[in-house]
Amino acid sequence: MSGIRNLFIVLLSVLAGILLYLIYLTVYGEYYRVILVPLLNFIFILLAVYLLHVVLDNVIKRKARTTRERYNIRKLSSAFTTLLAAGMLLVVFFKETTTLIVAYGLFSAGLVIALQDVFRNLAGGILLLVTRPFTAGDRIQVRECFGDVLDITYFHTTLMEIREWVDGDQYTGRIMNMPNSFVLTSTVKNYTRDFSFIWDEVRIILAPGSNWEKAQKMIFETADRLVSTTVMNAQAELANLEQKYLLTTYDVETQVYTKTESDRIDICVRYVVNPRQRRKLRHTIVQELLQAFDAEEDIVIGSINSIEVSGSLSSVVAA
Repeated sequence: MSGIRNLFIVLLSVLAGILLYLIYLTVYGEYYRVILVPLLNFIFILLAVYLLHVVLDNVIKRKARTTRERYNIRKLSSAFTTLLAAGMLLVVFFKETTTLIVAYGLFSAGLVIALQDVFRNLAGGILLLVTRPFTAGDRIQVRECFGDVLDITYFHTTLMEIREWVDGDQYTGRIMNMPNSFVLTSTVKNYTRDFSFIWDEVRIILAPGSNWEKAQKMIFETADRLVSTTVMNAQAELANLEQKYLLTTYDVETQVYTKTESDRIDICVRYVVNPRQRRKLRHTIVQELLQAFDAEEDIVIGSINSIEVSGSLSSVVAA
């Protein structure tokens, strides 16, 4: 990457040198000065802005403490240098204010008509950068699309896809590029913003006549033991979340709910989990319960079913 940067700087410097030679040391400078001088200014602006970008990038590499912080600062730096270059170029090529306003208005009107979808995506990208409903690294859902945010540009958002034919919120391996216009018309559900946990549930069906009280106790103790650390972390995040939102629930403790039907006893355990550990934790809970129930003659399992994520506080606060 450094080699490409050096080559680009050398190329711009050579072009600037050629233009300086043509303007001041040849007859072309006198006849074509109106064209050559703006081109020279254009090269100088590109060179200055590019050098500024390189300097800022090096500073960010040294100062940023985490990968996410480095990514976010680089995005801001890129936006700043792009706007700076655009403003300087407008000044160079349109020196008179009236001419600039008229030309910009006509140009903008034509572009908006011809490139409506492109400008919708750009508007969505600006809205994402300003409101920040999600950032790189968040897990989100937009309509039927689920995934982890890899990158956010002015025109599209890149996701690493989860679900589809894969169970348990795990990666499919496909990269999704969504036009940013989705933020103007769709609800964004964020699994990890502000509160990085969700609630999940596992349902255990017992045959009639089973010792449901013993089973209920075993289910609660197993799940509660496995999520004890997660519960403490979730409680700490809720305490911080209260400073930003009006919360209606503070309960992240493991809960067990039991109901009966004509041909079965239905026990549901509800627990808090990191969304990226959902399938792994569910597997561990089910595996330990199966092993424990095998040793109990008075507990007969009908089936064990998982329930989709319900009551995710992350989705509520991000809406």
